[in-house]
Amino acid sequence: MNKRAIVSIFVICILISTIFLSACNGSSGSGGASGSGSSNGTSGSGDEITLTFLRLANDEAETAFWADVIASYQDKNPNVKIEYDNAAIGDDMDVKLTSLFAANSGPDIVGHGIMSIAGRVNMGHYTPITDYFNNWEGRDDIFSQLVDLGTFNNEIYGIAYQPTPYVFAYRTDLLEEAGFDRPPETWEELAEYARALTVTENGRITRAGFAFPASAGNFVEYDVFAYGNGGGFVDSNGDPTMDLNQNIEALDFLASFIHEVSLEFNANETNPFLTGNAAMTLIDNIRLTPMFSVEEYEGKIGISLPPSNAGQRRMTFSGCRLLFIGKDCQNRDAAFDFIAYAVSKEVVEKRSVDLNVPVVRASLADMFAAKDPFNAVRVACVENGIGMPIATWASMFQRVRNEAVQRMWHGDDSTIILNEAQDKLLAEIAAAG
Repeated sequence: MNKRAIVSIFVICILISTIFLSACNGSSGSGGASGSGSSNGTSGSGDEITLTFLRLANDEAETAFWADVIASYQDKNPNVKIEYDNAAIGDDMDVKLTSLFAANSGPDIVGHGIMSIAGRVNMGHYTPITDYFNNWEGRDDIFSQLVDLGTFNNEIYGIAYQPTPYVFAYRTDLLEEAGFDRPPETWEELAEYARALTVTENGRITRAGFAFPASAGNFVEYDVFAYGNGGGFVDSNGDPTMDLNQNIEALDFLASFIHEVSLEFNANETNPFLTGNAAMTLIDNIRLTPMFSVEEYEGKIGISLPPSNAGQRRMTFSGCRLLFIGKDCQNRDAAFDFIAYAVSKEVVEKRSVDLNVPVVRASLADMFAAKDPFNAVRVACVENGIGMPIATWASMFQRVRNEAVQRMWHGDDSTIILNEAQDKLLAEIAAAG
């Protein structure tokens, strides 16, 4: 064999070896990565990696928190760049996600709520991460009920990073001035307090006794009242139940007094409670958090479980946001490594302190309880909370329910509103096949 032939064979062998190694080390995401969250999953490769991350909600406090988390992760993994974006709750997020996935350019990592799971999985938008989860050293520390929230059809798709309970917030100083020594516990008390605490000038409300939104991307504030009357929106067979008598009674109750006591505002914008223009409200726990740091309101804010109808269990809305890997992700090992870091002990503890968010890791439960006297209330709101229906029709329900509550503001009859809403939802489900 001549020298040129030997060299040619040698070069071919090198090429074959390179191709083989590349295949073995590909970034398709087999689920074999340990995903420890120690930030060692990607930093050693040396390859430049860019991951896109789209998160539900555009609130200031959490946006700032994620900026810190991403910066910290990138410092530890200098070859990784996280391109972050967010979208408002409601149609903004769903339209954005759907259009991106339709163009095969969906985000690598998605931060979304539990209502997205069934529909997005059925459309093939979320990737199963069961193997990643089972090989992850943090798997046994995540509360089992939160693991269940991210599971659909026996596959794990999302890892919970943030329970999102709605709390009943009130101004202790304003209640005391009006002669109330505790927050309202029943609907009757809520209406009484709200009327007493409302301030009007020239026939216009200038301070709401109870701030309830007139529009919303996701009208979960109404859901709180339905749950607090023994109602709900999905039965044991997975079918919608918008027209339950308990739901109608809840809408009737709101219609009976809300126009007298609330300023009109959009829930995606600033709640008037946060600017001192309301005495009581229902609000996402995280959105309320910055107010505790405002000197003007120091020692003047309280939180509790929301009032319920007399004789009913006090309930609230408590969703949960999870992290998913999108179908178009080309580096799933790296995506899971970032997710593992985002729910590492270090980051979960920071989230609980910075945002007053209940922890998702069992090993941090005692720490969280000891940090703040109101943390027991936050945990109670998670324990007594119900989230959005986990059903393929959840996004349809969200839109139809939003329209129904807005009709209440316009003065329509509650029974007619919810009967028509149920019929419309069933028709949309049938049309969707």
